[in-house]
Amino acid sequence: MPGIDPHEVIAGLSRDGAAILDVRDPAAFARGHLAGAGHLPRAEFAIRRTELPPRDARVLVVGDSPEQARAAAADLEALGYARVAWLNAPLDALPAGLADRGPAARLWQPAPFLEQVLPRLAPGLALDLAAGAGREAVFLAMHGFTVEAVDDDPDILARADALAERNGVRITTRVVDLERRGTALPQERYRLVIVFRFLHRSLFPHIERALAPGGRLVYETFRRGQARYGRPTHPRFLLDDGELRSAFPSLVVEHYEEPDPAGGPVTARLLARRPVGQEPA
Repeated sequence: MPGIDPHEVIAGLSRDGAAILDVRDPAAFARGHLAGAGHLPRAEFAIRRTELPPRDARVLVVGDSPEQARAAAADLEALGYARVAWLNAPLDALPAGLADRGPAARLWQPAPFLEQVLPRLAPGLALDLAAGAGREAVFLAMHGFTVEAVDDDPDILARADALAERNGVRITTRVVDLERRGTALPQERYRLVIVFRFLHRSLFPHIERALAPGGRLVYETFRRGQARYGRPTHPRFLLDDGELRSAFPSLVVEHYEEPDPAGGPVTARLLARRPVGQEPA
């Protein structure tokens, strides 16, 4: 966890693919900050963890003092960040260190597969099942979708609402126990349904019927083999190889892959479309 002095920052080390994380309080950030910096006060790391950069990202932490920046960098390391540096000087020691008064940069990222297929998705009404803290739902809203986000945890949905507000968009959140027997979804309602990191096989036919003609499904979750790297480990929450490809027989598969990168995660990824009328075989 190295300290970076202002001369190194001026030389451009902070721009070398690093996310700049300003950990000062909101009032201090609003008075001025470094251009391109994201903002998350150190005291809010725990409750806003999903707004941090990916754990494999290089992160430069800046603050009112070297002590503040170093302490926040140590907190990031405790959360599993291995490429963290901190500014060994007050932020106002940098030329233009407090010159920007625009909004904070977005440091968090949605699931990479959603970003990959976004150009193939037409904006419209979207449903995010098991939405969690809302990164994918908010990302879609930022790209023109009207989004309903569903989860069984009201506290985590409150975080999703807060994330949407901080990013200047709105989503509709609903508390639904998706694993409860008899749970159903509105039929032919959505132009897009997305599911990430969630598996409840009895929902598969409901997901198919929830798509409007021409609507698309984006689904990614874990496969057997994931236990080598961490949770989930129970077969109930792990797909068999090839299972996701054939899980929605009425849909046309447009993209399918089963990544198994070194270090994990072991997943399956599906992009599929509900046909419009009778399509040629």
